[in-house]
Amino acid sequence: MALCVSLQVEGGPNPPEEDLSPVKGNITFPPGRATVVYNLTVLDDEVPENDEIFLIQLKSVEGGAEINTSRSSVEIIIKKNDSPVRFIQNVYLVPEEDHILLIPVVRGKDDNGHLIGSDEYEVSISYVIITGNSTAHAQQNLDFIDLQATPTIVFPPFIHESHLKFQIVDDTIPEIAESFHVVLLKDTLQGDAVLLGPSIVQITIKPNDKPYGVLSFNSILFERIVVIDEDTTSRFEEVTVVRNGGTHGNISVNWELTRNSSDPTPVTADIRPSSGVLYFAQGQMLASIPLTIVNDDLPEEAEAYLLRILPHTVRGGAEVSEPAELLFYIQDSDDVYGLITFFPMENQKIESSPGKRYLFLSFTRQGGTKGDVKMFYSALYIPPGAVDPLRAKDGILNMSRRNNLIFPEQKIQVTTKLPIRNDAFLQNGAHFLVKLETVELVNIIPPIPSISPRFGEIQNISLVVTPDIANGEIGFISNLPVVLHEPEDSAAEVVYIPLHRDGTDGQATVYWSLKPSGFNSEAVTLDDIGPFNGSVVFLSGQSDTTINITVKADDTPEMNETVALSLDRINVENQVLKSGYTSRDLIILENDDPGGIFEFSPTSRGPYVIKEGESVELHITRSRGALVKQFLRYQVEPRDSNEFYGNTGVLEFKPGEREIVITLLTRLDGIPELDEHYWVVLSSHGERESKLGSATVVNITILKNDDPHGIIEFVSDDLIVMINESKGDDTYSAVYDVIRNRGTFGDVSVSWVVSPDFTQDVFPVQGAIFFGYQEFSKNITIYSLPDEIPEEMEEFTITLFNATGGAKIGNKTTATLRIRRNDDPIYFAEPRVVRVQEGETANVTVLRNGSVDVACTVQYATLDGKATARDGDFVPVEKGEALVFAVGSRKQRISVFINEDDIPETDEPFYIILFNSTGDTVVYQYGIATVIIEANDDPNGIFSLEPIDKAVEEGKTNAFWILRHRGHFGNVSVAWQLFQNDSALQPGQEFYETSGIVNFMDGEEAKPIILHAFPDKIPEFNEFYILKLVNISGPGGQLAGTNLQVTVMIPLNDDPFGVFILDPECLEREVAEDVLSEDDMSYITNFTILRQQGVFGDVRVGWEILSSDFTDGLPPMIDFLLVGVFPSTVHLQPHMRRHHSGTAALYFSGLEGAFGTVNPKYHPSRNNSIANFTFSAWVMPNANTNGFVIAKDDGNGSIYYGIKIQTNESHVSLSLHYKTLGSNATYIAKTTVTKYLEENVWLHLLIILDDGIIEFYLDGNAMPRGIKSLKGEAITDGPGTLRIGAGMNGNDRFTGLMQDVRAYERKLTLEEIYELHAMPAKSDLHPVSGYLEFRQGETNKSFIISARDDNEEEGEELFILKLVSVYGGACISEENTTARLIIQKSDNANGLFGFTGACIPEIAEEGSTISCVVERTRGALDYVHVFYTISQIESEGINYLVDDFANASGTITFLPWQRSEVLNIYVLDDDIPELNEYFRVTLVSAVPGDGKLGSTPTSGASIDPEKETTDITIKASDHPYGLLQFSTGLPPEPEDTMTLPASSIPHVIVQEEDGEVRLLVVRAQGLLGRVLAEFRTVPLTAFSPEDYQSVAGTLEFQPGERYKYISVNITDNAVPELEKSFKVELLNLEGGVTEFFRVDGSGSGDGDMEFFLPTIHKHGKQLFQGPLLVYILF
Repeated sequence: MALCVSLQVEGGPNPPEEDLSPVKGNITFPPGRATVVYNLTVLDDEVPENDEIFLIQLKSVEGGAEINTSRSSVEIIIKKNDSPVRFIQNVYLVPEEDHILLIPVVRGKDDNGHLIGSDEYEVSISYVIITGNSTAHAQQNLDFIDLQATPTIVFPPFIHESHLKFQIVDDTIPEIAESFHVVLLKDTLQGDAVLLGPSIVQITIKPNDKPYGVLSFNSILFERIVVIDEDTTSRFEEVTVVRNGGTHGNISVNWELTRNSSDPTPVTADIRPSSGVLYFAQGQMLASIPLTIVNDDLPEEAEAYLLRILPHTVRGGAEVSEPAELLFYIQDSDDVYGLITFFPMENQKIESSPGKRYLFLSFTRQGGTKGDVKMFYSALYIPPGAVDPLRAKDGILNMSRRNNLIFPEQKIQVTTKLPIRNDAFLQNGAHFLVKLETVELVNIIPPIPSISPRFGEIQNISLVVTPDIANGEIGFISNLPVVLHEPEDSAAEVVYIPLHRDGTDGQATVYWSLKPSGFNSEAVTLDDIGPFNGSVVFLSGQSDTTINITVKADDTPEMNETVALSLDRINVENQVLKSGYTSRDLIILENDDPGGIFEFSPTSRGPYVIKEGESVELHITRSRGALVKQFLRYQVEPRDSNEFYGNTGVLEFKPGEREIVITLLTRLDGIPELDEHYWVVLSSHGERESKLGSATVVNITILKNDDPHGIIEFVSDDLIVMINESKGDDTYSAVYDVIRNRGTFGDVSVSWVVSPDFTQDVFPVQGAIFFGYQEFSKNITIYSLPDEIPEEMEEFTITLFNATGGAKIGNKTTATLRIRRNDDPIYFAEPRVVRVQEGETANVTVLRNGSVDVACTVQYATLDGKATARDGDFVPVEKGEALVFAVGSRKQRISVFINEDDIPETDEPFYIILFNSTGDTVVYQYGIATVIIEANDDPNGIFSLEPIDKAVEEGKTNAFWILRHRGHFGNVSVAWQLFQNDSALQPGQEFYETSGIVNFMDGEEAKPIILHAFPDKIPEFNEFYILKLVNISGPGGQLAGTNLQVTVMIPLNDDPFGVFILDPECLEREVAEDVLSEDDMSYITNFTILRQQGVFGDVRVGWEILSSDFTDGLPPMIDFLLVGVFPSTVHLQPHMRRHHSGTAALYFSGLEGAFGTVNPKYHPSRNNSIANFTFSAWVMPNANTNGFVIAKDDGNGSIYYGIKIQTNESHVSLSLHYKTLGSNATYIAKTTVTKYLEENVWLHLLIILDDGIIEFYLDGNAMPRGIKSLKGEAITDGPGTLRIGAGMNGNDRFTGLMQDVRAYERKLTLEEIYELHAMPAKSDLHPVSGYLEFRQGETNKSFIISARDDNEEEGEELFILKLVSVYGGACISEENTTARLIIQKSDNANGLFGFTGACIPEIAEEGSTISCVVERTRGALDYVHVFYTISQIESEGINYLVDDFANASGTITFLPWQRSEVLNIYVLDDDIPELNEYFRVTLVSAVPGDGKLGSTPTSGASIDPEKETTDITIKASDHPYGLLQFSTGLPPEPEDTMTLPASSIPHVIVQEEDGEVRLLVVRAQGLLGRVLAEFRTVPLTAFSPEDYQSVAGTLEFQPGERYKYISVNITDNAVPELEKSFKVELLNLEGGVTEFFRVDGSGSGDGDMEFFLPTIHKHGKQLFQGPLLVYILF
């Protein structure tokens, strides 16, 4: 009986199944068997373990046996094994110091340091050092040295720790943190050990040697003073900051600009900006600080500025060192010290008066007038001629050549007079040259060399000495002879000989005389010229006059006559005759033709026409004078002719001789000639010119002669030529010579004609021969034409006729052409059209006519028609086959075999042709025979539908093809019909056409049925219909047995899931940042999204807000988190999303299946390849994440593409896995950056593929070494699974949060990357993105957006809200998907306005200007108009009606970015006595230029309540207590108007006999208070007591009292005296008398004249005006 024993393994520190197998079982003992071996397997698990003890227990037995309890167990001991090898830690951070780094490697110890695993054997493992090529990687042997002899670590038995030693190299090179890795290689592990983590250690050398650089100003700036010229420089970019040391990383530093003086004016009034931030990119060593210079047109002295780099503002790890301050200057501008020039030009002049002469010069100082300026100049006298300083003459000016003058400060014009010596002689046309030489500052030393003072453009002027100033000389203007002509048209003619006088002062008379001279002086009489003497007068101021001479006419021939005109004397001594210009010769040219006039006599003037051999007699006559011998030449022209005897000759006319006759005889030469034209010309000969009359040419024509144009004829009589008919390439012709005898003048022609001319056997049949000048031989060529027409011998006649051009026809006018017999015919006999069936033979007969005496051949061949040899329709006869006609033979036969096939064909012809017959034969008339193969094999076709089911979208069309199989001959019509559920559709039901007929024309193999689905605008799902072929008509066509119907689908249409748009009412929204209270909800606005068309299913739509630059949004994209499907293990965590966003944030736990998938219709594939895209994702990875963000594989173990992120404590790696077109390999583009991850911090991943280049970005910045090349043309794509959060087959899962995982269809620009990463809208709005979910049936939903309130001054800001993504079958409309969201201006965006302090001056006088500075703080956007008003502060309140100012209210305008403006208040001077007045200037309101005030009073422009007012004071004016003055009028009455100040010193005339004078003292202007003043008399030419009684006293004026009298006694005595005077003065109590007007204490200080005198008062304020002069008449 068999026994069964069960057993089980127990014990051990770990479960037995981890180390042994099996751990349970049964042992069966067959009958008769006493021992059974049971085998256990020890599992190899690569887990470090110490000794493990297990017990095998026998548990039960079946079959009747029992277990021996003393031997029921066996102990198994598994010895310790798998000693762990690892590093103690995985990261080391060390300084760059010259020391040795020890890195321990342990074996046989666990994490707590306890021994584990075997250690009795030797263990070894190799390692490798890994580093990169970037600045973030340490380089072996440069930054560190491996001190191990071999890259292997050996652990002897029982040794548990070893060390790797690395020497850290200390250098002076600036470096950022550099790292390298040491990796233990698992494959090299020898011994009983396993490799555990950490198996990789990272050693990072800390940043050293100032890796980020040391900033300071460029030392080159200190080689010389930096000076900027405001007038020529608007932007200065030469201030540079250098970055010494390292250039790692992006750094920045702030800088500020201040004045290096006590000037409180803001720096920005002269230079902008006053501060800023200077950025250095990685690797950048030099950066400039651009400064904009304000060109303000205000003259300013040089100003010093201090530019400083601020060490405490450095960002990015850099430092600041000296020099960190730069002192520079803005050059003096706008000619602050003056632009010196002549002014005005008309004031520079030479002045002359009876007593003296001088140069008057005026100079001006333009621009600024700061400081005293000395100008040096020179004045030179230059005689007439070139104005050259080297020609200057001394002794003219009564001073030295070089002079100077001073421009005092504030003075803009200086004049000077340079005296001219009285004895100096000034010549007319001379110049005074004034040159500005140098200019210098006198009392100011600028800190840098100044541009001004300087000279203007005109630095030299010359003043010409005009005739009214110059000393005078009289003379002719030229000393050359004057040529005169005897008058022709009048009895006498007056000639005006000009005289000129330099210097026109005074009157002068000039006496002159005429005296004949020359060989015939005795012939000159008063009948020829006169008078012989006379005088002319120059009036004062007159510079030019003339001597008038009369030349008289006569009809007497005369020779040249000469008289001398002389200036004899002048009647005044101060005028002189100009040397060399006192005499001129007057020459009366010969006149009235003294030598005669020569011409042909009237009887022999021609023209003459003669024949060759005749003569001409010519008479030459002489008219007018015959006083002298004259020679005359006659010449026959052209001169080279030889047609006359004596072509030329000279004729001598002696004095008194009147006529000579000459004879010309022509020559007989027998030479053919044309008409020849000659002319006999008279011309002067000899030294003395002979005058010719009008008839000096006689024309003579010799008529043409001796047949000059020639005689044309054939070369011989009876000219006959015989030729053959041309055939093929053999051309035959006949040539006939034609000659031109006698003359060959001119172009002539002769016509010819062939007769008969209609046979078309010769060419040409007519023509003309042209003979050019001197041509005498031509020929006529006639060709026989090949016509392949049988003909007998033919004869033709060529005839010459119609000679032109003066030529004649000769006697030989005809010639003969003969063409021999030709062309016997060969042709097809009837019938010439043969019809045959496939498989038969076609036979045709060929005949030969004419002579059969000679054998001949003719070639034949088949010629394709519709039937072709190429298609095998018949057996072709190739070219080259020939029929042979033997001698006497007239008939032959041609046979062609027709092939049999299974191809449908209609009637198809082909042809047999004859050609190239030999001998004198031609293929004539019937050279082609036609063979027709009759139709066969279904020629009209079998019809069916293309077996493809298709869709037709509503409103669109699609083509369903009817195919024509077999033959396609003839016209056939096919009928079709649409069915639904076996019922035919009615016309217009779902389709525009539901049935029809398709007509196939001959040769057409396929034609479409065009179905056009009717657009009904009703949302619908897929609908199916049947298209059938139902009938056929036409000869021979038939329907096929199959494929007569297809399925037509109208796909879902009219958006059954909906179309999203923004509600048109919310396409423009405004929201306020500033609000007045918590109840004010204007900082919130809402947007409504409408779901139009269908409302089936649950759908979602995404939106986002972008900057105003992106009016069209970012490129189209796929939002994977919106369209993905996620299991419950992927958690939605709204609280973890980015604070400004509203889209979904999903947490991926990394558990099995914790990832999402995307429906294939949302996959970003384009034609199974991806050549460009931008992938963007926001992730918050867990620690040590190593997983795919997104991946797509084909399900067969191959990945299309995937994006993976790997992180640890200090690094982030980003990789793109992909497969390219045509390759099965998977490539990985990877880059790593050092980044210490912080908890709950989002990372922005961005990868771009474009034009074969891969770019990696992290947090908006390009990653180091982040540009890779694609290993192919494009990434391959195809059907597969797209996962979010996992790789291929769901492995390599991502752990952490994701948000906004998107794929854009193209490369994003840098601006778009910035927008996507920074989302600028988040600073002003919340949220800036989000999703809305619509349940089935829902048509609209809304969401709200609120503005973020901050303290930043911001103008009106525009943002774009756009619908960007959708899920669930719905779509986004092309219209109304973008809205404008405007945030109103806030936080005093246009400025906060107020006074900077008290106005200047705070206390002012009437007629002055008060300047109040209004400043603009906070924002400085746009133009702003600030309104102000001035009110008066009175004891009883505020008076708003003020008339003391020219501008008591108004506005001041601030330009954009202008920070301050001066309000100038103009105080009126009104002549009204007033005490001190107090006023308040109030800023009332501020209105921006755009007219938008903002949501609150302080959102745009507003007034600072603490600085809205400032007070000013107007001093007392116009003598409120009065002005005491003398008056000579009546005393004022109470009702009279106010007495005004006197404008002149009053005078009183008194007679001595009057005895007393009463002087009226009036109180002008103000009448306030009680006034006391002293008076006294003061002697001038009158004295007391002889002339008057001196008095002194005090006047007292009560308030309102207007006048008093002072009485003075006049002494009356008997002493005769002239007029005398004394004066009476008003004095102060102390008796002091002030000579000039002054302002005393707090007095009014106002008046009209300089003789106002102040006084001291007791009861009020007043001024005295005086004194009064008293004249005593005796």
